[in-house]
Amino acid sequence: MILLSEILLLLPEITLLLFAFVILFTDMFTNKQNIGPTIATFGVGISALSVLLMYLGLFGSTEISSLALANIISVDHYSLFFKLVMLIAALSLCLCSISLFDEGITSRGEFWTLFLLSLIGMIMLPSTTEMITTWVALELTSLPIVGMLALSEKKYSLEVALKYLVLGATSSAIILMGIAYLYGITGSTFFSDIASVTTGQIESRYFSSGSTNLLLLFSVILLVAGVSFKIASFPFFSWVPDVYQGAPTLVTIYLSVVSKIAGFAILIRILFEAVNRSSASDWAFFIAIMSLISMILGNIMAIRQVDIKRLFAYSTIAHAGYILIGVASIKSSASIENNLLGLQSTIFYLVAYAVTNLTGFLCILSISEKIKSTAIEDFSGIGFSLKSQAVILSISLISLLGIPTTIGFMGKAFIFSSAISNGFYWLAIAGIVNSIISAYYYVRIIKIMFIDEPKDSHTIARSNDIYSLVVTSLGVVIIFIIGLAPVILLDIVESVVNSFV
Repeated sequence: MILLSEILLLLPEITLLLFAFVILFTDMFTNKQNIGPTIATFGVGISALSVLLMYLGLFGSTEISSLALANIISVDHYSLFFKLVMLIAALSLCLCSISLFDEGITSRGEFWTLFLLSLIGMIMLPSTTEMITTWVALELTSLPIVGMLALSEKKYSLEVALKYLVLGATSSAIILMGIAYLYGITGSTFFSDIASVTTGQIESRYFSSGSTNLLLLFSVILLVAGVSFKIASFPFFSWVPDVYQGAPTLVTIYLSVVSKIAGFAILIRILFEAVNRSSASDWAFFIAIMSLISMILGNIMAIRQVDIKRLFAYSTIAHAGYILIGVASIKSSASIENNLLGLQSTIFYLVAYAVTNLTGFLCILSISEKIKSTAIEDFSGIGFSLKSQAVILSISLISLLGIPTTIGFMGKAFIFSSAISNGFYWLAIAGIVNSIISAYYYVRIIKIMFIDEPKDSHTIARSNDIYSLVVTSLGVVIIFIIGLAPVILLDIVESVVNSFV
């Protein structure tokens, strides 16, 4: 029997669903273009507020460890933390899109309805504790995005939507195969049941000695490979450059920030709660290889790009590799303190990446709307005409690069130190080398904006983007405050990890 208290734990998701229907019905009776993002802003804001109240213990369960809906949903500090981060990022997008919105998007009411439906799946993912529920949440995140990509008048909108659909379906099939193997081995789809089954128990029931570890490892590899589509890392990252470039910038930001956070949130929960710790050293090496390839391919390919959205696409692949360093640093052979260090560094870097990338991409949205181009060469000299946006974008770039006093530097420092503490010296060195490589294309953008001469063909469109300026300015403040005083975020991350582990 489902109790009312359990339903209230899903208030953030229910709120988004209600506002999605409000947008859909309101769009039938009005032609105002900004009515969709305005309603979405209120809906996401209310949902974020409910999550914050739950996290503080002022609403819902007093212990913040409740299981709801037949134990398939877990509402704890871990899930609430990631929900809040994703909702704040989504709220920033909604707020900025009131004044800055791609004119090429058609059917805006349907677009914002799909946006909220996808966001429901995103914030549901960190809470799932059962494999089939996880797969359904993943599908709920992906299918509305296909519609959002298609609702554009851009030349390649249908092409990128189809590419995202096909590769998304492939990754979903791989995840289902991994779930089927786990169910066949353990007889359950619940994370806790799967993790509690020991190798000896399985071998005595089904398999010959020594075969079980290989089967479990194969299942985990299938799951991780499938989730790599959501986090934009090797092996399922081929869709990223084309989709990022061809999609409306708003969708690109959503995929780059919110989708990546959701993917890593569920990946961490699966590896910590659904996989027996005895096999951690086996899958850690596989994730380390994923990290290495993602970093190398992302940074090398970014050097060649002439479109800033495509450059950021390869950049986000490289950053997925950096984050995977922290995930790979969690090994059963290491001490508990080092295991927690790897998890803490991963979550810290995720937040650092979210703040920095969101700030930078919103600046790109603002600038590209004014100069009507996303070509990097068309950004030449805008440091003289669009000073505030260019300065904020430059600060975001140096944070992504990892320059001291920024949140990006602290994130990379924690990630690399956790890799060294857990014996992945070669992976930490590879991360440092790749960070040096990324300096070329990050600094090149700053050089083009502030040193190159402005183009005579520049026509700066006037627009009222006060919301974007406020949000990005707040992002810069966070970049420097956490960069100078990382303990502020570290204390929060430590409490989240302690409650989760």
